Amino acid sequence: MKHFIKRVVNFLRPRPQYIKLPVEEILCNSSVKGTVDKFNNFYYTSGNSGNLNWRGAEMIKNPCDLWSFIDIFQELKPSIIIETGTHHGASAMFYADICKVLNIDCRVITIDINPKWSIDPKSLNILSIKGMSTNNSVVNEVKAYVERYANSGNVIVLLDSDHSRENVLRELSIYSQFVTEGSYAIVEDTNVNGHPSFPAHGPGPWEAVDDFLDGGGSTCFEVDRSRERFLLTFNPRGYLRKKKSISKIRS
Repeated sequence: MKHFIKRVVNFLRPRPQYIKLPVEEILCNSSVKGTVDKFNNFYYTSGNSGNLNWRGAEMIKNPCDLWSFIDIFQELKPSIIIETGTHHGASAMFYADICKVLNIDCRVITIDINPKWSIDPKSLNILSIKGMSTNNSVVNEVKAYVERYANSGNVIVLLDSDHSRENVLRELSIYSQFVTEGSYAIVEDTNVNGHPSFPAHGPGPWEAVDDFLDGGGSTCFEVDRSRERFLLTFNPRGYLRKKKSISKIRS
């Protein structure tokens, strides 16, 4: 009886109210941002960040970013996902599998100069293109595929190949054209070069995002920090959402 009364009292006791704060507001607090950056850097440099796998293939991703990707897939129901940087194909397989589970009719395009597949990607509706993502022949193949299969659906782009500033900026300039309004170009690993990790890297994805936005990209794209709501991310300021045209907003 004593335990029963205690359980009843605990049930009736007022619960604390949790107020969701926007990520931008959280990161405005310098002490909080310092804590977030320190943990992000610790996680990135601890050696645990590359210990994910999918279908037995290594996937060097942040699990919180993967969940943000899932949220985006559920909201946008993409018809095409374009990825640069295949590695062992784990992330491409993950995107294809998740879309299938969510009953989303989606095709995945993944591009790499040396993809290392353990399965036939075609079996999962994945188009694997071997080559440099910025080569004209590769871009033309992607364009033809998108025109054939997008069917007015949303297109999402994820950039995760060569992380040099020059390459990422070029990829952004090329692949942003495929992103549909309200959808995303996601620039991965913007955390390197001291943002907050790997300060010796040199200018990379973060700086490429700045160059892209400063060079006119801000007229079409905006940084969406709400996608960093878990606070643990390898892609700070890397979630770029394509703005909707004024005419569509009014309608």
